Amino acid sequence: MKYTYAKYKYSDKIKLLRMVAVVIVAISLLIIGFVRTFNNNENAGTSFKVFAGIVLVACFLLVLVVGFLEIYKQTELGKIYPIIAITLGLIFVFLVPAFETPDEQDHFGSAYNQSNVYLDYGSPYDDNAAPAGFTPYRYMRAQDASVGEANIKSRINTTNYESLLDNLRIIDEGEAAKVVAVDYSSNSKMTLYYLPALGITFARFLNLGFGFEYIFGAILNMLFYVLMTTYAIRKIPVGKRILFMVSLLPITLQQVSSYSYDCAVMACIMVVAAQAFFLKCGDTSTRHKWHWNVEIPFIRTTLTELAMYIFCGLLLSSVKSGVFLVVLLLPFVLSIKKSWFVGNAKKISIPIIVVLVIGTGVFVYLRGYEMVYTFLHAVPVNVREIYGQMGVAPIEYLTNPVRFMGLIFNTLKEDLGHYIAQIGGTALGYSRIFVFKGVYIINLLMLLVSMVRYDTEDDEYKVGNRILTFIVGIIPILITAFAMLLYWTLPTDNVIMGFQGRYIVPTLAIIMLSIGRWKKIRIPNIDNLFAMGITLTSYLTCISVLSYV
Repeated sequence: MKYTYAKYKYSDKIKLLRMVAVVIVAISLLIIGFVRTFNNNENAGTSFKVFAGIVLVACFLLVLVVGFLEIYKQTELGKIYPIIAITLGLIFVFLVPAFETPDEQDHFGSAYNQSNVYLDYGSPYDDNAAPAGFTPYRYMRAQDASVGEANIKSRINTTNYESLLDNLRIIDEGEAAKVVAVDYSSNSKMTLYYLPALGITFARFLNLGFGFEYIFGAILNMLFYVLMTTYAIRKIPVGKRILFMVSLLPITLQQVSSYSYDCAVMACIMVVAAQAFFLKCGDTSTRHKWHWNVEIPFIRTTLTELAMYIFCGLLLSSVKSGVFLVVLLLPFVLSIKKSWFVGNAKKISIPIIVVLVIGTGVFVYLRGYEMVYTFLHAVPVNVREIYGQMGVAPIEYLTNPVRFMGLIFNTLKEDLGHYIAQIGGTALGYSRIFVFKGVYIINLLMLLVSMVRYDTEDDEYKVGNRILTFIVGIIPILITAFAMLLYWTLPTDNVIMGFQGRYIVPTLAIIMLSIGRWKKIRIPNIDNLFAMGITLTSYLTCISVLSYV
């Protein structure tokens, strides 16, 4: 199936009227943003006021640019996405202050450690003499670097922004070196931190302050995400709007514009999903538009697609014990056909599946039985101690299913609404950056509308494919919830502790692709509505954040 971008003809008068409406809305939001931000932050420092002004003007210009491209050029989502994503990504690097993204101090520490490897500085945060041409690392504010969740206030304020903005400077060579160690506990492989570490290294090489070091690393992380998701959105033949919306949600922008490895995880999952649906229902003739796309006949793919798939697999294997590797199965499960199990084909396919199942069972019994038994009957060695108590062994839940089901029921009853609101963008950071309620409701509505199948899409997506796709998307979320059940939930808790809405976002697009797009409807210029809609809601998100700090 070839994706067709439907363009509708409008008279010049209609185009002008639509553009005038966009300009009026943009100006109105600009005025509202300035009035609310400066009236609510009269005592803010100069750096915050300059920053707020730049953000509001940048959002204003982005609305005008997107309006022009959609009204006069009718630019498709895959081409307009990088413009919107890079602009909003740069804004979110500053909009969510340093170390406000959950666990970011750990990720920053890992990236800084990798920077030390680049510079051959020795041990992490070592203040010993550096190689010729480099100066010791003069670091950051200790209170920001070592802050723990217990010390975090209920709401951020303008000083959280000013402390970073005031550090956008060149370090005085005569200034005494101050090195503050930042403990990091991330056990992920350093492959996830190569790019942000390069940004930190570049700033260190130029002898820049912490502000530049943080920003350069975060920007490289964000640009990697935009590059990968642009490829995915342009590659996938169906569900482009789903990928477009998920990749521009406030919670997504927060994660990918920080040092979190969620950036790499979400980017790779987007690419694998796009490749899977392209192999399922894409127009393979588009492969030959690039001379390096040499097709491999046996597996019906190309060297470019295979290289991207392997690259994503390597990155996904580096995080959270490889729980996201299940996503790599998506291209295979979408290729399953009924013809495999009828006629002569079943003489080959069925024995292969039986051998794989039996082989896995034998391997687990012979090589992993003791490990599985230990895991079920005792809390794992690496379980974290919470408030002086240890987590609950899995066997306790297996032998007490009533408590287990009660925890699930109570969690869904009390926290499901909070998870959904987090996905829409109700609160950012450590839930200390608040957004207008109407904004995340609009985001959620656009997410739902993005699952509709429109008249330009004519692919066949059968129930069996939907079920397998849903399973692939839900497994990482269930594993994460189970980990929270073991590592964070105490015997006295009535709900599963530690689980957050952001844990759903990485595979959210896959789940939406599995349950959406049933019936075709006709809505003129639907892609234009999505592009303008997410741009305007992002504008409102920025106004909301700046006016409530």
